[in-house]
Amino acid sequence: MPTLWMEYFNDWRTMKTLILKTLCFIALSASAGELGPDVVEQLGPAGRKAYNDHRHLVNVVMKNYPNKTEVQVNAQYEKLTKVFFSTNDVVVDGEASIPVPPEVARHSQLFRSFSVEGEGLLGISRVDFVSDNDGFRETKMGQHSDKRFLLEAVLANFKEGATYKMVFKGKGTIKNIYLANWEGIATEFNPSPYIAPGLDKPIMNVDVKVDARKYRSIGGICELQRDRYFRYYASPNMDRAGKEPYFKGKGFLPGRQIEKLSFLLEDRYGAADRMPHLIEDAARPGYADPKFFKENKGFFWRFEGVDPDLTFAMCFDNWPSFMEPGVNGIANTTGTPKDYEAATDLAVQYLKAQVRDSGRTATWWEVKNECDIQMEWMWHGQKGYDSWKMLADFHNTMAEGIHAALPDVKVGGPASAYIQPHLGQFNIWKNHKRFMELTKGKVDFYSHHFYEVSSNNTYKEQWNGRNSYAQGIMECTLDLVKAQMTAMDYEVPILITEFGTLNAPRGDLGYWVHVKNVNNLMLNLLSRPQDVEMCVPFILTFMHWDPHATESFIHMYDDGEFYKTKNTYLLDLWDDYNGKRIASSSSHRKIFTHSLIDGDTLKIALNNRSDQRAVVSLSTKLPRGVKVVSATRKMPVYEKGEMKFIEEPVNDLSAVDIGVEVTQLIYVKLSKTPKLKAVQNETVWYAPDTAVKANGETEFTIIIPKRELAKKRRAATLRIGLHRLGGFEKGASAFVNGKKIATLDLSYSQGAQKFFDFFEMEFDPSLLEETNTIKILFDEADAFISSTKIRLITE
Repeated sequence: MPTLWMEYFNDWRTMKTLILKTLCFIALSASAGELGPDVVEQLGPAGRKAYNDHRHLVNVVMKNYPNKTEVQVNAQYEKLTKVFFSTNDVVVDGEASIPVPPEVARHSQLFRSFSVEGEGLLGISRVDFVSDNDGFRETKMGQHSDKRFLLEAVLANFKEGATYKMVFKGKGTIKNIYLANWEGIATEFNPSPYIAPGLDKPIMNVDVKVDARKYRSIGGICELQRDRYFRYYASPNMDRAGKEPYFKGKGFLPGRQIEKLSFLLEDRYGAADRMPHLIEDAARPGYADPKFFKENKGFFWRFEGVDPDLTFAMCFDNWPSFMEPGVNGIANTTGTPKDYEAATDLAVQYLKAQVRDSGRTATWWEVKNECDIQMEWMWHGQKGYDSWKMLADFHNTMAEGIHAALPDVKVGGPASAYIQPHLGQFNIWKNHKRFMELTKGKVDFYSHHFYEVSSNNTYKEQWNGRNSYAQGIMECTLDLVKAQMTAMDYEVPILITEFGTLNAPRGDLGYWVHVKNVNNLMLNLLSRPQDVEMCVPFILTFMHWDPHATESFIHMYDDGEFYKTKNTYLLDLWDDYNGKRIASSSSHRKIFTHSLIDGDTLKIALNNRSDQRAVVSLSTKLPRGVKVVSATRKMPVYEKGEMKFIEEPVNDLSAVDIGVEVTQLIYVKLSKTPKLKAVQNETVWYAPDTAVKANGETEFTIIIPKRELAKKRRAATLRIGLHRLGGFEKGASAFVNGKKIATLDLSYSQGAQKFFDFFEMEFDPSLLEETNTIKILFDEADAFISSTKIRLITE
């Protein structure tokens, strides 16, 4: 069975807060890392206050109050999740008061809830925060059971200098009260979100060229196909704010959600004693009783009325308690099942009941959430267990059983939490590579999650020891997966079923980090339609269990009225990004661009992931007789502590300013609609070798079919992914079929502790043959080449 803590937080956040290491229930001796005076000066008033508050939290509160920390697996930093301030039994018989220490109250807004544990708590009828000098605040008890309930921390709204106590009315025994943030508060202060990036460096000039004379087809796909990209984290019919029509009107569709079987069917989210619930089949130990699905017709209506053409993903998780392996000494916090056939039997019964009552089920089903880490797949890291072989066997069994019963349902995984493939000299990648080899021919797709660091300057984070997907790691990871498909001769889609931000702060800064990180990764994904079938930003609609969460589009006032958060600037930015692709290019490798043509309008996305502000000279090649009439732009920005959405005319396309981490859409109105006929076709070809240690000269082979080489060649690009601990001091040279095509100066990366990025080199396409030899020569040792690929452009 899940641990007490996991039972308590039985919502989607347990999928994020993945525990690798838990410190005991003791006070942690910690100290806040001190910033230099020059850094403190750059923080501004809001940043200096946040820094001082953080120092107080770590140096005072964490030293003097019992607390709990964990390690966040997606980004590998220590985070504070609980601060206990009342641990003695308090009997409530009518009314009882418990003080909130002022030093703890000071930080209440950093936490999600006041969590109360005890016995007989269903007898507690009311809780108020009372102050002698600040009146009282009535609270709302959530997830109320006999052993625990929570009070939303944001409603406390404590004032500085006032003292407060919690007044409980009713009957019950209170054992523990603690402030909880299950997403976690980083114990090391990160100043980067409060420092305006790029101010310490000169503004650079960048050329962006758009060719509107021909369409751009990538792997045969020219139309944008919005449903690949513009999603939100929810399943259809499940938005409690009733805003699904609003999202659809903005061009965003529901994308993915998790189905926690133990909570949904067995525990019934604490209501099993009052509702029909799933039990073990008495005749088949470890199996679910099929009578539950036969006797509860109509219960599985979740997707009733959903558009039959809507594609979306769901994920099984938290298998029931009667499927427990029951191995002493190994925690099973999120329901790893013992018998894969029994788990498959339950999944099939569930899906059949869903089709019976709803008329359909999800398009794609992942069978275990984030099962690359031990909290989700209990066998990882345990002696005597081949955990990745067991995980592959589980996926294969599930896929075979579900396909036999429902052939149209697509099954896959591993819905990874932490695919940082380069870590441990690519040991993480070796596990994923093996998983792919063992599931070849069984699963229909591979899925992964990408969570970006919470920073205003992801480029600079590389020198702070942090891993940034936006700075090349996501692209290198996807290239690894595609190269392995080439090696296996097994091409299936990739689903990115979660991507976004970890540990974003509250308020405008938090909204900004969420939105700009989604945009950063989106710009790369827009140019991979042949690889990525669907990607789902991890921003939710309305979170009824956490109405003021930073990662939601919709909040609710106390009177029940819903309102939009600034996360909806993401919707405002992309709501009319439609059309067919056309080619665009940038002269700077960290200024990304993607372009469409839609009638008489060019739609050009610009994204700055360098650490410098830029002025872009935007030039367009147009068909004869077509001219530029006007231009406008729109973009979310973060300025002086406030997130804003700007829409304005662009008077000079040769001088378009763009800040660090900003994504803007430029709409260029033309004098008439161009009539395009020519198509520029892009195909990509991978070497099958991955994660190759490169000391000196390293060789790869890339096969390109004769049919592609027979076409009219226009351009070719070699891409390589490079990793080296501490970055590079020198450079590398690249050769295609014996011809040197480029020399890379990599010395800028020196000091980047875990450097991992991709580099592209254009070359003469006439060099290409059916069998192509790629040689990379390094001027230093200890580099890794993660993958190599050639992009060929033909007409």
